[in-house]
Amino acid sequence: MNLLHIDASPRDERSRSRPVAQRFIECLHEDTSVTVWPVWEMDLPPLGTGMIEARYDLIMGNAVPEKHVSAWAAIQNLCEEFLRFDAYIISTPMWNFGVPYALKHLVDVITQPGMTFRNDREGGVVGLAGGKPAVIIAASAMPFGKDEQMATLDFQSAYLKTWLNFIGIERLDQINVSPTFGPEEDVTKEMLDAKSRAETIALKWNDNLQTN
Repeated sequence: MNLLHIDASPRDERSRSRPVAQRFIECLHEDTSVTVWPVWEMDLPPLGTGMIEARYDLIMGNAVPEKHVSAWAAIQNLCEEFLRFDAYIISTPMWNFGVPYALKHLVDVITQPGMTFRNDREGGVVGLAGGKPAVIIAASAMPFGKDEQMATLDFQSAYLKTWLNFIGIERLDQINVSPTFGPEEDVTKEMLDAKSRAETIALKWNDNLQTN
């Protein structure tokens, strides 16, 4: 299995999402190949006015202005590389109830018509990454996943699930790492619990791979 790990944590030793993702990966079959996309280090093209206008040229089948050709070719290549993977991990902190802007930038860059999704004759959306599993590892300071009254504030996992479904990934698992704010002993316990959940889901993935 070729696995893509989209790592959206800007922190090093104090990251809460990355260690859980690493534990998940450690529990997968030993022949799993893992590629990491560290979103804070990726050189992604900005999607400013000219690039968006060129996007509509692409949609309409028109020629892209010369000054945007190389950038759109890079986006095409990135989308093709994304779709070559068999499965996906997204590990991310919560920022202001959502995802960090670097992760949002990546999503905006690779969510393109004709590249990661297409429209059918009735105008419906057909995702081009169908039949693949993904796991979201969502860290947050607040107790999302444990307090139902707070669920309406969780735009982190809601956004990622909606996006993954949109591009055709419907086999989703999620591991909440929360809360990550509080006494150190409580946070340590939550990290251990999250890693245990990661192990369980990884073993389920292994079983599914053996039967498919």
